[in-house]
Amino acid sequence: MLSLKLAWRNIWRSKRRTLITIASITIAVLLSAVMRSMQEGQYKDMIDTTVGTFSGYIQVHASGYWEEQTLENSFIRTDSLLTQLNAPEGVSAVVPRIESFALGAGSRQSRPVMVLGIDVDAERQLMNPEKRLESGHYFKRNDERAAIVGREVLDRLQLQRGDSLVLLGQGFRGMSATGLYPVKGTFSLPNPEMNKSLVLLPLSTAQDFLAAGDRLTSAALVVSDPDRTADIVQELRERLPGEAYEVLPWQELMPGLVQGIEVDRVSGYIILGVLYMVVGFGILGTLLMMISERTYELGIMLSVGTPRRRLASILSIEILIVTMIGSITGILMSLPISWYFNAYPIELTGDMAATMENYGLQPMIQFSVDASIFLSQALIIFVITLLFSFIPIIRASRLNPVKAMRS
Repeated sequence: MLSLKLAWRNIWRSKRRTLITIASITIAVLLSAVMRSMQEGQYKDMIDTTVGTFSGYIQVHASGYWEEQTLENSFIRTDSLLTQLNAPEGVSAVVPRIESFALGAGSRQSRPVMVLGIDVDAERQLMNPEKRLESGHYFKRNDERAAIVGREVLDRLQLQRGDSLVLLGQGFRGMSATGLYPVKGTFSLPNPEMNKSLVLLPLSTAQDFLAAGDRLTSAALVVSDPDRTADIVQELRERLPGEAYEVLPWQELMPGLVQGIEVDRVSGYIILGVLYMVVGFGILGTLLMMISERTYELGIMLSVGTPRRRLASILSIEILIVTMIGSITGILMSLPISWYFNAYPIELTGDMAATMENYGLQPMIQFSVDASIFLSQALIIFVITLLFSFIPIIRASRLNPVKAMRS
């Protein structure tokens, strides 16, 4: 208790020295936390854009569909299957779909498009096209003969809302697929590529167009907690016959996205490592300066009989207190910055925006406010400071009292 009191008094005897040390630690925590917040916010935005608003965190297909995505590898929708898919805890919705490619044509232009048949009600839980409409109206029922298209599809096909869209393709078992559908509305998704090529049809209408009966190509699962995705996948694989169905998490559905995130995360760790080294040696210099300025004082303490162990203990407590204050201050300063850019993302323009759109991402930088980011960075800087503090503490505890007082 005495060591703690002495340490606390010593800290505030030289406020300028203490504030410099606290500022060094605060800036270190602030920089590392904001950088990690920006990185993780970008990753979350990428996952939400590609997974949370379109593919779902889990998809169920007929066995072999993911390797060969044709209607021949579709499966029949049954009530018992939907019951099995809804059974695991954490599954909040099952979204049935049928997907294929076709040639979309207007009166003058034709372009390849992706045709996605959606359950009018269930799709509100995932892609939610109704809230993404830029013009027109959403489907009223699953057998409605109408289409809703991405906002750029109209321009590419030189169509207007209300015009008829011609779809030509190949249906189930080689059947000819042709259809004429009035364009009921346009939508805008976070993924720019989808806005250029996606055509939505009500589920029954799409099944009729593809002569697929009651067949589906996928069932996308909406989960309440993405962290439980692996557990839900494992449970479904145990419930469903493996020879008939395949259950894939989003990491297997989008390996390119996972690899891109991991590569970028490693490069971020390298940059953080350099930052940690710079910060560590900066803090070391500050601590050595602190000890150097107190050489005479430490010499007096040793000369009056203060045990070297007690001296080292007092210095350790001083550094511990200063480090804690700096770490907490760094967290408190980084939180509002990250919160602001989470609520109001940085809008990108020019070539950078075009590059991100080409990768199917929103042209913005959104920060993360995950508490673990700030706590982990504060802990890392805290540990680095304590490790570097051993050098000045050992140096101070080995002082020669006579030389220290003469200095």
